[in-house]
Amino acid sequence: MKKRTLLAAALCAALLTGCAKSSDTANFAAEQGNYRGDANGYDGGYYSGGAVETTAAASEIYDSYSYETGDVEDPRSPKSSGSDDESTLAADSIQKEMLVYSCYMTVDTLEFDTSLNSFKSTLEMYGGFVETENFSDGGSNGRWYYENDQKWQSYSATVRIPSKNYDAFCNSAGELGDLRSKTSNVENLSQEYSDLSTTLEIYKAKEQRYIALLAEITEDEYAVEIERELTQIQIEIARIKTRMNQISTDVAYSYVYFTLNEVKEYVSEPIKTDTFLDRLGYTLSDAGATFLEFLEGLLFFLIYAVPYLVLIGIVVFVIVLIVKKIKKYKNRRKAPVPSNTEENGSQKETEKSDK
Repeated sequence: MKKRTLLAAALCAALLTGCAKSSDTANFAAEQGNYRGDANGYDGGYYSGGAVETTAAASEIYDSYSYETGDVEDPRSPKSSGSDDESTLAADSIQKEMLVYSCYMTVDTLEFDTSLNSFKSTLEMYGGFVETENFSDGGSNGRWYYENDQKWQSYSATVRIPSKNYDAFCNSAGELGDLRSKTSNVENLSQEYSDLSTTLEIYKAKEQRYIALLAEITEDEYAVEIERELTQIQIEIARIKTRMNQISTDVAYSYVYFTLNEVKEYVSEPIKTDTFLDRLGYTLSDAGATFLEFLEGLLFFLIYAVPYLVLIGIVVFVIVLIVKKIKKYKNRRKAPVPSNTEENGSQKETEKSDK
């Protein structure tokens, strides 16, 4: 009971301060070094961040408590190392070479459809499968179809081939036409797989200690913290296993990046020199065609513009009419009013002119 009280006090202090040295297992993992990462976000190295690192002091307390009480066997002791046969088997699995083969191929062919069908038949014969593929007929990307448009078909694919059939498949694929380029690559993932295996064993041992300690804790507050750390450890174990499975799959099935291009046989034509009359005829023909296109475009423009021109004409006519009326009205108001004598004189003059 006294040990449990001491454990509770030490655990509380470690969780509040968050500062303590790493456990022996974390130090051992850090000494192994870092190595190549992958596209899934896992760096291929040892996990020392997150909640597992922040509660390293608590982990050390758990380890010490479990070893002292005898609830969990210390993996560092000679008893927990396993039998000689198991150690030999583990060493053999770690030292086994894990090679990932990849090949980039480009093939030109005169008979595109025939070569493409042969490629798919060869892929099926050797037990491979298509991971990604892309086909193009070589036509323009517009919405118009041109009957005389030249098309150059092409096909590219990423296929996976059983590693035992890798060489045979590459040789057969290269014979489907004119092999223009071929680049092969071999990647050895033995060291990464070995490091992952070691890291996985460390996390599994730590997982067992946390599970055993969780069964001994009666305080809910401490049990919640232990469950949180146990969850983080199990997540790291799942990530390591995922990467190991990916490596195993890549070792079992090699990569082949295949590209098939359609080509046509070149036929030389005799050089023809145009005479003066030929060039004159071409010029007149082009000039006539251009002039007709101009007239056609002008006609279409007028057809489209007539409604707008009529509307604009009506508006201009109304505006001009209104402006004239306004000017006439202003002129009448500015003109002087004639007297009666002047009116009579003007009337007499008007009568005389009438006679």
